Amino acid sequence: MPAALSALARQASAALPFPPSRVPSSQLPPEALSRPAARARTALQALLDRCATLDPALPSGYTNHLPMALHALARLGADADRLEAFAHQYLMRQGLAGAGAANGGNGTNGTDAAEGAPPPPPAPPQVLPGWQRLRGLADAYGPLREAMVQGLALHGTGPWVRGVLPALWPGLGAAALHGPIRVAHALQAGHDAELASALAFWASRWRPLPAVAATDPQPWADWVVALQAAGGRLALEAPSISHCMAEASRSPLYQHLLARAPQALPLGEALARLVPVALQGHALSGDFTVLHLVTGLRAVRVLLPWLPPQTDASVLWRVVVAGWLAAPLHRASFRPLPRPDTLPGWPALRAAACAQDDDHVIKLVHACQDHAAHGLADGALCRQAAARALTGTPG
Repeated sequence: MPAALSALARQASAALPFPPSRVPSSQLPPEALSRPAARARTALQALLDRCATLDPALPSGYTNHLPMALHALARLGADADRLEAFAHQYLMRQGLAGAGAANGGNGTNGTDAAEGAPPPPPAPPQVLPGWQRLRGLADAYGPLREAMVQGLALHGTGPWVRGVLPALWPGLGAAALHGPIRVAHALQAGHDAELASALAFWASRWRPLPAVAATDPQPWADWVVALQAAGGRLALEAPSISHCMAEASRSPLYQHLLARAPQALPLGEALARLVPVALQGHALSGDFTVLHLVTGLRAVRVLLPWLPPQTDASVLWRVVVAGWLAAPLHRASFRPLPRPDTLPGWPALRAAACAQDDDHVIKLVHACQDHAAHGLADGALCRQAAARALTGTPG
């Protein structure tokens, strides 16, 4: 395994490090600039209304991926019928067929006003004081969501999100990166009720990873080889990715890798260097944990314009190192990378993803296309990672 991954380190080191904001939109492929049809947009907004009323955790205890998958499907070109069918099947499969069906997140409370009488004026929003004290408390999702609803109503999306994200950023790895992933999808969907749910979910699962100073930073290519060689060495067997990441962060290997990481890089440059590493890791291994790094790094790119210019990039290094060490690469099914000329193009990959019922595969293909569109990785590598997810069960 280390030999297979190390062979890709030279490709990763060749990636151009630049902040995503510097990529001119004129260089994006046409499909990246397209928008869903009006009916699909309407269906997406209605389905997100319903999602906003659901608990962020499924009855099984795992994260509810429905709102994230729906937005990814819409961006991949799914029509309204496909969005509604996917939502119905997902809710049925998770035992939530009737949940949240009565009222939408942006609708009324279900009580009819007296005929001819104007509705009473809404009470002025008062943002819940001290919401930051509730970070990391899963049981506090309800109050946290109320705080986010009120904050968005009082301050508006832009100011509130820019004010909240610095407090959430240290817990970037929340719920195996699903906190920032859900927020990024909600921001792009432009749906305030879903955004409130996403921000509250991130806050309720907030758990920073231990900081390690970069006392002996190595050249980038050498560090990538060391990271790849460390994959699977811990052989963690915790019950979830989040638990494995927490265990990994307590290991000497985590300390060793972060002490030698080039953590002084600006956040945009660090992101541009790390994206190809995650894509290559998934393209080779199909690993389920590495998949979350691919989709999580896409979320970071989306959040970059909402974060302060001097945001601490070391948080990103901690999450990537912990996620890589948490991945069970010791038992992954490694495959040679197919030649780019043998791979389907993006239209075929998008169509295959839209036909999927696996929410993780849908989000992975969407993230791969997004990384390619914004120049964060070679397009062929992005298609290799997308094809791996579509043609094989994640390892």
